[in-house]
Amino acid sequence: MNNIFTIIKNIEDKNGNLIFQIFVADAFILLIKVISFFVIMYVGKILVGMVDKYIDKISIEKVDAGAKQFTKSFIKLGIYGIFFLFAMLMFGFKEQSIITMISAISLGIGISLKEFLSNFAGGVVILFSRPFTVGNFIEMNDIMGEVSEIGVFSTRVNTLDSRKIIIPNNVVISKNIINYDANKYRRIQLTVPIAYEADPRKAIAELYDITKTFKGIENDRIPFINIMSYGNSSVNIEYLVWTENKGYHDYYNTRGNLMQYIIERFSEKNIEIPYNKLDVHFYNCNK
Repeated sequence: MNNIFTIIKNIEDKNGNLIFQIFVADAFILLIKVISFFVIMYVGKILVGMVDKYIDKISIEKVDAGAKQFTKSFIKLGIYGIFFLFAMLMFGFKEQSIITMISAISLGIGISLKEFLSNFAGGVVILFSRPFTVGNFIEMNDIMGEVSEIGVFSTRVNTLDSRKIIIPNNVVISKNIINYDANKYRRIQLTVPIAYEADPRKAIAELYDITKTFKGIENDRIPFINIMSYGNSSVNIEYLVWTENKGYHDYYNTRGNLMQYIIERFSEKNIEIPYNKLDVHFYNCNK
């Protein structure tokens, strides 16, 4: 009987050692796979950094900033995707298993995937149609600011009060966009009022002279200066001139300086710019 117990105990010890050895071997293999996974992803990160530096070296004449950012984002996504699939293969997943897994995930997040593809398509449209580029000042519905980044899925805009707004690309291409920096010149449109007692010909002649002497107005482009309407207390002269488009803020600085210059010149020439007045009359009702 003792011999039987001894034999059973020896078998248990051998099985226990065998199980432990198998566990250690499997754990070691798993550790190697985990390390390999992170090494592969790290190599992918290094490759992405190299691609970033290469794209940054491309001259701005060949590729604008917006195209650079979009290309970098697209390549990053592709590289990380390829290296992730390669890492999954290193874990022992079969190609068919990976394809099945991707299909199942795609089916499960069909709605999100649709939005994902829509944003990607929007990014491609922005890249090739180029309604704006990085650095342009744009207005889109109630959003106004400078484009800081054009990504694969979204566009980032810095507003005048330093807020960063992230807009999905499918939203961007579906809205009306005003690009204030699209053209080389912008027109300054002012309505200059003069009193009915003033000489309109003298005022118009003075505005033509201002156009020639004010620094910031393009004299090569023909201005429009003429009476356009009659107000309650003024004759309104439409004053349309052109200035070089150096940016949103520069444009409004030029416009403000021009308005101040018109006031100074009209004051020197005794051309009255009227303002609303309120006359109050008192009557003695006891008389």
